[in-house]
Amino acid sequence: MLSGVRLLLLATLFMPFANLSAQSSGLSRVEAAVKSLAQDPDMRSANWGLAIRDAQSGRLLFGYESERNLATASTMKAVSTATALGVLGPNFRFETRIEYVGSLSSDGVLEGDLIIRGGGDPTLGSDRFGKPYQMATIFYDWAQKVKQAGIKEIQGRVIGDEGTYSSQLTPGNWGWEDMGNYYGAGAGGLNVHENLYRLDLKPGARTGDRTKVLRTDPEIPRIQFYNELTTGRPGSGDNAYIYGAPYTYGRYLRGTIPAGVSSFSIKGSIPDPALFCADQFKEVLQACEVAVVGQANTSRRLKLMGENLPEKGKLVHRHFSPTLADIVIPTNMKSINLYAEALANQVAQAREGDNREVGEAMKKYWQSQGVNTRGMYLRDGSGLSPNNQLSTGQLSAILCKVYQSGYYQSFNQSLPVAGKSGSLSRMMRGTKAANNLRAKSGYISGVRSYTGYVEDGQGRTLAFTFIVNYFSGSSGQMRNKMANIMALMAN
Repeated sequence: MLSGVRLLLLATLFMPFANLSAQSSGLSRVEAAVKSLAQDPDMRSANWGLAIRDAQSGRLLFGYESERNLATASTMKAVSTATALGVLGPNFRFETRIEYVGSLSSDGVLEGDLIIRGGGDPTLGSDRFGKPYQMATIFYDWAQKVKQAGIKEIQGRVIGDEGTYSSQLTPGNWGWEDMGNYYGAGAGGLNVHENLYRLDLKPGARTGDRTKVLRTDPEIPRIQFYNELTTGRPGSGDNAYIYGAPYTYGRYLRGTIPAGVSSFSIKGSIPDPALFCADQFKEVLQACEVAVVGQANTSRRLKLMGENLPEKGKLVHRHFSPTLADIVIPTNMKSINLYAEALANQVAQAREGDNREVGEAMKKYWQSQGVNTRGMYLRDGSGLSPNNQLSTGQLSAILCKVYQSGYYQSFNQSLPVAGKSGSLSRMMRGTKAANNLRAKSGYISGVRSYTGYVEDGQGRTLAFTFIVNYFSGSSGQMRNKMANIMALMAN
């Protein structure tokens, strides 16, 4: 018979593991692999956790440190897309309105302003949803609607109204290294062209040579580049960063681009998307023979000068985004930060009437659905913030609630498939997880994470979350170690 001391020692040794009915549940090989990973030298500095649940019942089948709070990286998008589907519904569409204020004469002269009322649509002018949603098509269509409304000349301004959300485009805890780049664009009340531009650069002939700025596409009025980029060795890839805050037009270029190519492109964030939208639409109106006398402007800039826009104008046109069920697919499949932030904004607006506390709004929603949110800290919708903290137990519990909901199919279809699509396209090929396991991945410096579903050998759907923070070794090595364990779940 074991003594009390020996029993205590054994309990302490296996304390990180929970619900170890692995022999009966078919998870014994997962248990063995997790114990082996815990002894890996690369994990000595790591905080990590794994939770596997029966998706139908929500029961925890296996857990390793499943209550430990961890940084999420882009698995946070699984939370924001699931929350948006639950709060707004798969058929929700963002709306953008074209209105005018002032008086319109019988000969077509508008003594007033034309307003683009943003509704937070992150897909406005995007190339991802076909020609009807592209920027050139939309602006031309809008111009025709303006002409059909009898407007031939605008004595006032074209104004981009982003006031449906707060003026803070990016969460306050995003990094300086991120904000000037396309993935750090943030989301406002009026977004366009995914708030990004392409910057074409010419490298020097040799490593260490200076580089040259060629052009932006589209052209960004007012932007100014301070180019400190140098030329890297041939084949060294994109090691360039664009530094700059929202609403500011000075952009510092730092890092390297590779030698051996005639030009090299990187992507940056548009400084003021609402102003860019107003600028571009004004140009299209004039090309369509609608004269505009005043300068393009935005509701934010006017408010700073003491002018508030009227809350309502005369409606000219309503533009709708694709459905939310369509939007969550690229959000998770391509891991688009802008889309995730816009969805989180809309959830907060719908539930709280204010988009400034997106994390709290999402947390409250899952608490109302029966998820234990104690200790959960949510700071953005995309996972770019290093301050997001939740446990694998909590995120896997959210996925169980999704599985039990009416919008599960819309959510599940948005997740990359092992061996087939998205960030998992080259992972777990030749295993039972291939074409079976679906998961959102996450990666920021020091963080690797996966969360999703897999059908096991017993025909059950498992909901799982696997997060590792502060590991040693390369990110690729950590990915492979995690993939080995995820593949075992399908057995």
